[in-house]
Amino acid sequence: MKRLHNRRTMSRRGFAYVLALILLTLFTTLSMAFVAETNLNLQKSENTRSAMGARLAAESGLSFAVNVLKDLQSEGCWEGQPDMLQVAYEHLAGKLDDTPNTHGVPVTHCSGAVFTPQISLGEGAGSFSFIITKIDDSPLRLLVTGFSGSYRRQLAVDLHVNEDERVLYYSVASRSRVIITDNAVVDGDICSTWDRTRIGSYDIPPFLMESGTRVNGKVKTILSKSEFDEYDSGDYIEGEHDGIVYDEPEFAQYTTDDFDTSNYKVGTVDITTLDPPDYWLTADPFPDVSNIRRRIDRPVYENRTFDNIYIPTGYNPKFINCTFKRIIYIDTDETKTLDEWSHNYYHEHAIPGREYYSDDPDNEYSNNVIFENCTFEGPIITAVPRDYWWSKNALTFEGTTTFTNIYMPESTILAPNFGVDIGGRGYDDEENPDSKLTGIIVGGIVDVRGTADIEGTILSMYYPDTDRGTAARYYGTNIGYYNDGGEAGDSGIPGNIRIVPHPEYQLPFGIRKRYTLTVVPGSYEEVK
Repeated sequence: MKRLHNRRTMSRRGFAYVLALILLTLFTTLSMAFVAETNLNLQKSENTRSAMGARLAAESGLSFAVNVLKDLQSEGCWEGQPDMLQVAYEHLAGKLDDTPNTHGVPVTHCSGAVFTPQISLGEGAGSFSFIITKIDDSPLRLLVTGFSGSYRRQLAVDLHVNEDERVLYYSVASRSRVIITDNAVVDGDICSTWDRTRIGSYDIPPFLMESGTRVNGKVKTILSKSEFDEYDSGDYIEGEHDGIVYDEPEFAQYTTDDFDTSNYKVGTVDITTLDPPDYWLTADPFPDVSNIRRRIDRPVYENRTFDNIYIPTGYNPKFINCTFKRIIYIDTDETKTLDEWSHNYYHEHAIPGREYYSDDPDNEYSNNVIFENCTFEGPIITAVPRDYWWSKNALTFEGTTTFTNIYMPESTILAPNFGVDIGGRGYDDEENPDSKLTGIIVGGIVDVRGTADIEGTILSMYYPDTDRGTAARYYGTNIGYYNDGGEAGDSGIPGNIRIVPHPEYQLPFGIRKRYTLTVVPGSYEEVK
């Protein structure tokens, strides 16, 4: 019996061993399956993460590309719409070349497309690149590729080319402060990018509006509300308006380099080769008789008709009751900077009987031109001086000035860095200058006085920098007459000024064009 018991015991033990081996094998197999499934899930998760990362990288790249392609500008001022691929290439190369995220790989332009290198989104965050191609005549095509791990995703949109004409939607657009006095009505928004609201002990707010004024539009500033209110800027706005807009994106701020007017001079006739002037004004004080230090010898033309004329540098003429057909081109030295103008009032060019004063030296390098009761059937175009000095390069319009703009309706005055004074000088209660203008009026600073009807935009491009010190308060776009030395509006000068923007006139040639590329609605798609 004992042997039988042992045999049964051994049989049970053998069965248990076999069962244990079977279970061990099963558990091992299950464990391996679980590990394999876990690895597979991890791989799926990683693949999903990479795929999603590539998609997000592509979305980021699309947003980046659309944003960076704002505010393009052409190199020239005379072409119509330029080769936008070339413009986009130059813009992107300037923005991206030699930046850390491109690792030294440049933007390229070849085979009818612009290619960017991969742009890193940061460690582990993927990267993107994009290609811009041209589809037929318009629009452009943007293809963005997002990278994450071994995955990539591509998104595509069409881009519409928009010429930046925001400035034409303003009645007044100024880099200096804007001063609007009584009896002025502005039908449209006004904008100032002036930001030096306090100089020394002087408040110099971006706007000064007297109580009798009305702006049928918004008053727009690039300052935040806190910056605008810091020196009580809002207290200087007494007239009616449709609200103040803060943090306004800047309209295109045109500088000297944005103008090239030289082509307008081609085909004009030098006025000095025509019949001589009727007479000369010797030592004419400018702007009025109180300015004995600033005297200019002027040739005077009366009751003449001129067609496509050229006024050479240093001529400084005055025109009375004259008519101008097509273009009048006014030349000036385009190389002198403000520091190079002489300020010597006491030695050279002494005036007989007033030897201790001097006339305005170096006016042979500039052009100070006066128009009295003149009619213009085309635009006034000037060369582009490097700096603004109102008494040297100046256009002054006295009496009744009429612009019919038969020849070039998109602009009446294109005078970068010139002082433009519409309404003239020598006011009294009996004289009320009356001016009618259409199209854009460009000057270093533009002043409008008396009675004026302007259908277009006033653009003052001069920004009084730190060299002007507290005198910067005198440099502002004046709509009406404002005497900073006394009470505003105390001059008693009559007149009414009306300004209405007309963006349909477009920007004239001679101004550098700016463009934005915007997404064509409905063109978004994922490329397989």
